Amino acid sequence: MVWVEIGEVPDLNTFQAMIGATIIGCFQALVLSRFFVHTWLWILSTLIAWSLMGGSSFGVMGWFAPRTESIMVRLSTGLMLGGLTGIWIGFWQWFILKPVVSKSYLWILFSGISWSLGLSIGWIIGRILHSITNIFLGEVVGLIFVWILVGMQTGIALSYLLQKSGRAE
Repeated sequence: MVWVEIGEVPDLNTFQAMIGATIIGCFQALVLSRFFVHTWLWILSTLIAWSLMGGSSFGVMGWFAPRTESIMVRLSTGLMLGGLTGIWIGFWQWFILKPVVSKSYLWILFSGISWSLGLSIGWIIGRILHSITNIFLGEVVGLIFVWILVGMQTGIALSYLLQKSGRAE
């Protein structure tokens, strides 16, 4: 996602959200194709979630670094906005999980927690690296951490749900 767009909230719009969501959805669908017949629905749900979020005043979380230098503000804002992002995306993806995964409602919770932790930790790492190096690249590395953490956490959560449903190999 780092190559799609890194910027500030006003720089990002629905079009960037659609591009990023398609990339995210396609990679996730590759993994999920072992478990779902219609993985294109996963791509579509991800596209809808990110596009609506990108077109709103909320913006596309995880694709920009906040302007504040305060670690506490980054922590609290990252926890809150990350949680909202994860719940929103998880809600749209839940529609696809619901018919094939028992207790699929937990996906919304797991997605919210994953985004909350990933966004706040990544934003803090970015700020620390930026303050050490005095270059914006530190913030970009922080955003890479966001995506790695969110990807790992949601991957573990989805594997857990699939295993509990008897769909994991």
